[in-house]
Amino acid sequence: MIRLGFYLIIAGFLFLNKAVAHPHVWVDSQYRVTVNESKITTLEGTWSLDLFTSTSLIAEYDVNFDGELTGQEKLNMLEVLKSFETYGYFIKLKKDGEDFLPEKVKIFDVRIRDQMLWMHLSIALPEAVDLNTSVLSLAYGDDELYFAMEPLEEGLVRLSGALSETCTPAEREAEEMSIAFWVDLSCHS
Repeated sequence: MIRLGFYLIIAGFLFLNKAVAHPHVWVDSQYRVTVNESKITTLEGTWSLDLFTSTSLIAEYDVNFDGELTGQEKLNMLEVLKSFETYGYFIKLKKDGEDFLPEKVKIFDVRIRDQMLWMHLSIALPEAVDLNTSVLSLAYGDDELYFAMEPLEEGLVRLSGALSETCTPAEREAEEMSIAFWVDLSCHS
């Protein structure tokens, strides 16, 4: 019964009239980009849901109250979080200024850390992006404005890999109301 109530609350948030739209859920988010060569084909995404939303979901799905999601608890939570697939996980990408939709997005982990619910996404790009010749722009944003997608404190993009020092992530203002800002990523070797 509680699970049905949660689904109804989320559905209510997502389908309210846009005229009264304002965030109901806050998500700290980040892209992780591993640059071992100039061409990249995948990214990772990290989300941390706000305390209220995390607490509600943890209370529902951590049935043994041990502060961890294991076994069936984790599988049930993953199933609920897959509902974000309908909204493209709020991923916004552009390649050289043109919209660039991921080929596939998969939640590969969900866990509880510091009483917050964290999830990790695997993002497959539709084609390789050569960061030496193209600019990959990254953001998160909910066009319906029910989820406030804010960058993690350490930034929206975290680079790693052998060539990460040759890359420049540059923040720029977003024209879209639903996006905090864009990060344009390019590399020069």
